[in-house]
Amino acid sequence: MSIELITLLLTATFLVLLVTGLPLAWVMGATAVIFGLSLFSPGIIIMMVGRVYNMMLNYALVAVPLFIFMAAILEKAGVADQMFKAVHIWSGRLRGGLAIGTIISCTLMAAMVGIVGAEIVTFGLIALPGMLERKYDERIALGSICAGGGMATLIPPSVVFIVYAMTAGASVCELFIAGIIPGLILAALFIGYIVIATWIKPDMAPAAPEEELNIPLRQKVALLKGLIMPGILATVVLGSIYGGVATPSEAAGIGCLGAIITAIINRKLNLTMIKNSLAETVKVSSMLAWLFFGAQTIIGVYTLAGGDKFVQNAVMALPFGKWGIIIGMQLIMIFLGMFLDWIGIVLLTMPLFIPIIENLGFNIVWFGVVFCMNMHISYLSPPFGPSIFYLKSVVGDEISVGRIYKANLPYLWLTFIALALTVAFPGFSLWLPSLMTK
Repeated sequence: MSIELITLLLTATFLVLLVTGLPLAWVMGATAVIFGLSLFSPGIIIMMVGRVYNMMLNYALVAVPLFIFMAAILEKAGVADQMFKAVHIWSGRLRGGLAIGTIISCTLMAAMVGIVGAEIVTFGLIALPGMLERKYDERIALGSICAGGGMATLIPPSVVFIVYAMTAGASVCELFIAGIIPGLILAALFIGYIVIATWIKPDMAPAAPEEELNIPLRQKVALLKGLIMPGILATVVLGSIYGGVATPSEAAGIGCLGAIITAIINRKLNLTMIKNSLAETVKVSSMLAWLFFGAQTIIGVYTLAGGDKFVQNAVMALPFGKWGIIIGMQLIMIFLGMFLDWIGIVLLTMPLFIPIIENLGFNIVWFGVVFCMNMHISYLSPPFGPSIFYLKSVVGDEISVGRIYKANLPYLWLTFIALALTVAFPGFSLWLPSLMTK
């Protein structure tokens, strides 16, 4: 059987199983077993198990459950609530101050949490009621939470970067640092949109009440204490990585300790909180592990059949030049992002894309940032759009999914602009990592 026919049949089988509603991990694993046994001897199962075992030995993966546990503790410690109050009060005189405060708070929270769903649900509960109560336009209120929560894909310690590094063979430390400037550019674009939109149409975000505008400076300064522990925690975690003092896994362990200390200071720590956080960590980590297993098996079978060489030769033969190939990869990832979760995309595409990126002379750290920017787009894109459904779980039946999609559109276009800037100017991603090597 030719590799062209194998590629066609494998893709068709994958899509048919996917539309049946089976979990993505089972779909990948089942497709791998079907084609493995059809194309090779039963001994292929040993190869699948070997690939999974080798992946389990990857030290970088230790950081994933640690960062998830850190996020679970911080979510329950009231950090987001304190942070939002402080940022909101200090941005109160700006129109759209609540939405601007949401973007800033999400960016700060992303530097500690790295989990998109946790951010959106948290700020959906904290910030959304206040914005709707003050008659904010839905494009400002709903969109700022979905788009701001998605910042966790880019701002370190992003779990997306860890999985990409494992798949691409890139440095987690360099990826973490590379995502900072593009992430801040994206946040600045969101804030700029809110400022301009509310300046052109003031009714999109009514002015804050006088009692919020006239808070004494002493009280405003006192509110900043809510930023002290989060600031220290983010600085210690990222600073230890940037300074070469700790690996990402070690920094994640430090972050867990810092999260527990924060919970103690906020008087939120108890056995029930620890138990729930551990249960959440096990649940999310297990889901990710099964996705790792499924992706390793299907990519292993396809590679053994010669699929990697087929894809590389087909892409390199395209008459578009190297930048045309890069743009084509973006289109593929954006399309897949409409239907698959980020982890399925990175595990399925990067083993095929990374050799091409290296052959074209591009930096895989830069491409990792480009990938994460694409995943931010996928979080906002219909029909899958995980951010939309995270927020929908908060608002219930009061706001339809269609209204949330519509509210996200301005932020979606801004993310495309940020993606174009990241692709066109690799220095945004590579400047800070270059300082680490000096």
